[in-house]
Amino acid sequence: MKHHAAFGLAMDDIDVVVVEDSKPMQTILRSTLLSFKVARVRTFDSVDDALEASLAEPPNLIITDWRMSPTTGYQLLRLIRHKHMEPLCFVPILFITAHGTRPLVDKALRAGAHHVLVKPLSPSTLHKRIEWVLHDDRPMVLESSGFYNIYGIQKLMDQQAEKMKSLAAARVNHRTAVQKRAEVDDVVQEAFDKKHQQPEEPKIIGRGFAQRAKKQSAASRHIRNGRSA
Repeated sequence: MKHHAAFGLAMDDIDVVVVEDSKPMQTILRSTLLSFKVARVRTFDSVDDALEASLAEPPNLIITDWRMSPTTGYQLLRLIRHKHMEPLCFVPILFITAHGTRPLVDKALRAGAHHVLVKPLSPSTLHKRIEWVLHDDRPMVLESSGFYNIYGIQKLMDQQAEKMKSLAAARVNHRTAVQKRAEVDDVVQEAFDKKHQQPEEPKIIGRGFAQRAKKQSAASRHIRNGRSA
């Protein structure tokens, strides 16, 4: 196992290759890196040009866009990580992309990228990521496929994928529980509303009350008859 080509170096010791087919973005990255006082910055419009120059003079770090034509940044990563590309196979790669989706990040890291940065990119974020790479002591290991990769990255990505899967299942269960609770609440409310909308039944006078009323009527007649006599 061997460390990557930038491990343990200072910021002002590193030789950086930038691969970016957008001239404005290329200029921004070059100016930003020079403001960090790096030893050298080389910029290229295409993967082919960058690869040819890097084979002649291997850099310590490669910063590349993800989407380029005809050769993409991902293809550059796969080319460099092959064991026959030594010493380039040990050069850390930072990706820059405007589409930092989870599948893209997963694909890049599983293939041996050290980090994925999303545009627009602030100078402070780039500086922190480079400093992180300079102190990243994870060794590079040769896989059975013939490509070098970061030690432990596959296991780490599998764990993260399983965690995301568990979180997704928990969210589904939560939504189902909330939906069922809402359905129960609706049924209860509907039953409650029906109960209070029914008209009140007329009160039935009890037998005892009716008998007393009858007696009172007879007494009233007796009194009236007595008075008339």
